[in-house]
Amino acid sequence: MTSTPGTEPIFDRQGRTVGWFDNGVIHEHSGHARAFVDNGVVVSYRAQHLGWLDQGYFRDRHGDAVGFIRGARSGPLPPHVSEPPVPPVLNVPPAPPVAPMPPAPAAPTLSWSSLDWEHYLGARPHE
Repeated sequence: MTSTPGTEPIFDRQGRTVGWFDNGVIHEHSGHARAFVDNGVVVSYRAQHLGWLDQGYFRDRHGDAVGFIRGARSGPLPPHVSEPPVPPVLNVPPAPPVAPMPPAPAAPTLSWSSLDWEHYLGARPHE
């Protein structure tokens, strides 16, 4: 387990806290690591390309925003965010798999994705 200083809440299109971002790793509410960011590419621990992190916005494969961290810019109008809960104790993430070769990034849009955060991250890995 790791401590949580510097852990950033991730918000969805409604301004709800949907996860945590810490040192390039995306964690769910429980602190379990679900994905990581490698040179701006969001990759699951199952080596699936999920999208991109662009100027604070987590974007789907079409360039639409799915979530964001504070300070995000050049995307859709962010909602008023609710006060995030206290960050959990974060699990040590597994070793990242070899990231797949991502397609060329889609042009970032000013739209919100039709995907919610859980669908963006994909199916939960077996624990």
